[in-house]
Amino acid sequence: MKLILRFWREYASEHKFSYALGILFLLITNSLGVLIPKLVQWSIEAFERGDNAVHLAVALLGAGVGTMVVRTLSRTFIFNPGRTIEYSLKRELFAHLLRLPRAFYESNMTAGEIINRGTNDTAAVRGLVGYGSLQLFNVAMTLTLTLSQMVILDVELSLWCVVPLIFASMVLRWAVLKMFYFHRRIMSQNGVLGDRILESYAGVSLVQLFSAKSGVEARFNKENTELLNLSERVQMIAVWALPIVSVIGNICVVITLYLGGSKLRSGEMSLGALTAFIVYINLLVSSLTSLGWLTGAIQRGYISLGRVYEVLDASLDRAEVTERLPTCDPRGRGLEVRGLRFTHPTADRETLKEMSFHAHPGEVLGIFGLTGSGKSTLLDVLSRTYDPEPGQVFMDKVDITCVDVNAYWREIGYIQQSPYLFSQTIQENILLAESIEEQTERSPQRENRLQRAVESACLADEIKSFPLGLNTKVGERGITLSGGQKQRTSLARAFYRDDLRLLMLDDVLSAVDHKTETRLIRAIYERDPRCTTLIVSHRMSVLQEADRVIVLEEGELIDQGTPNELIKRGGQYADAWRAQNDFISAEDAQQFDSSDDHHCKSESHREERS
Repeated sequence: MKLILRFWREYASEHKFSYALGILFLLITNSLGVLIPKLVQWSIEAFERGDNAVHLAVALLGAGVGTMVVRTLSRTFIFNPGRTIEYSLKRELFAHLLRLPRAFYESNMTAGEIINRGTNDTAAVRGLVGYGSLQLFNVAMTLTLTLSQMVILDVELSLWCVVPLIFASMVLRWAVLKMFYFHRRIMSQNGVLGDRILESYAGVSLVQLFSAKSGVEARFNKENTELLNLSERVQMIAVWALPIVSVIGNICVVITLYLGGSKLRSGEMSLGALTAFIVYINLLVSSLTSLGWLTGAIQRGYISLGRVYEVLDASLDRAEVTERLPTCDPRGRGLEVRGLRFTHPTADRETLKEMSFHAHPGEVLGIFGLTGSGKSTLLDVLSRTYDPEPGQVFMDKVDITCVDVNAYWREIGYIQQSPYLFSQTIQENILLAESIEEQTERSPQRENRLQRAVESACLADEIKSFPLGLNTKVGERGITLSGGQKQRTSLARAFYRDDLRLLMLDDVLSAVDHKTETRLIRAIYERDPRCTTLIVSHRMSVLQEADRVIVLEEGELIDQGTPNELIKRGGQYADAWRAQNDFISAEDAQQFDSSDDHHCKSESHREERS
């Protein structure tokens, strides 16, 4: 009940006038519905007396037309709020999902389950506040008005008919409880099946290349069969339980004909009254049948409402906003980390351990470490993808956990190791931070800014080769682009923004060739000097131009200094630098030997030909 009251307060109450009008027209509809059997009774009695009943026929026709009109109005005023509420739920659900931290997605619901709650469940809530509300009031009014008219016509006959109807209500109650259980399982199974479809679609290339079609189909068929079995159980209950109500209604008609016939012969009841009583029984039975379908709609809507609120109530898990970032220094913003400790939500031990360092305004800080040393996790924490504990990370001496996260995100750019592109055009992916109106705006300044971002990211040549240029669609997750093109498109997204004060790059040059890497390094290091840059890489060529480098190992900061200091000091960074230099030297020598050997063979061939 608390859930319904909360829903009424937050969403439905603003439509109370529409509901009031709908209920008013519904009351008129049911009043006319109850009046029609009375008109039938009076018409039959007039025929029996030999009176003229034309005015009653006209009244009967008018009642029928009036019922049609007011029924349409009642549905309009009650159904329309359901559409509006569904729209509001979807909008708020989507906005809340965009604000939730990554930990929610890693430890709670799958993508299929989230999509199911945003589509099927919100539609079921619309059914609850639309069809469900309409039928709830309709059934309540019909039962009340019909039973009262039956009692007015004949108390004894009404009591005889109520007994089997009580049995029908008990059957309905049992059916409702069973259907409630299975509806809940169906909702959950829909999410499982949706997730299975999304996984298969996202990995369709892998499925085809590894000939895994039969296994994927088998897993899908298993979940689909489970959903089919649950749906069949619900239908089985509906098929067997609801017709019982109709059968009991027919029994009531038989009772009425038997007992009413006796009263008709004895003169205790007129033929018109008996006919009206039978019509009332039919109205009563149809209401009880509607009650069965109504409970199904209410069950689905109530369960779905709870599932939607589970997402809306998911905690953002962020500290209260108490401070604002100070006005940015002309040199940029500084970053300081003090004793940072962090445990990944899915891990059972610390990922980062007592880490302390700083990055001065406008400085380029390199981050180096072997695989699993915590580099990406460190950037995740600094970007507030995961929030650190208060008192551990500061920007311009302000604790970042005390700052509004949206204000913080407006000042930072984070290009992750695996770039994500939306299935839109290259230009729309680069202009991701802009609204649709801003993206369609045409101005020389904006066009020049976009062109500079593309050139800085070394994308200009590729874009020129595309038939549609920047308007080329990249496909699902950028499937039509190579790994290097995806990385450079993500870099262009960061280069386009001129308001960044902290840029974090997580191994974003791993898929580009040496020549392109050299140009990109120059673009990164020569970018806006007011932007503090943190760059993670395994390549010494990327880190050698950094102002300072910190070295991580198993979540700990084991060394820091300028690149030359780290090389002279020895250790992990120096070993990697020597290994990469030796490899490059050997590769160059091999290329030289190969070209020299090719030159000698060419000379030999020329001598032979001579």
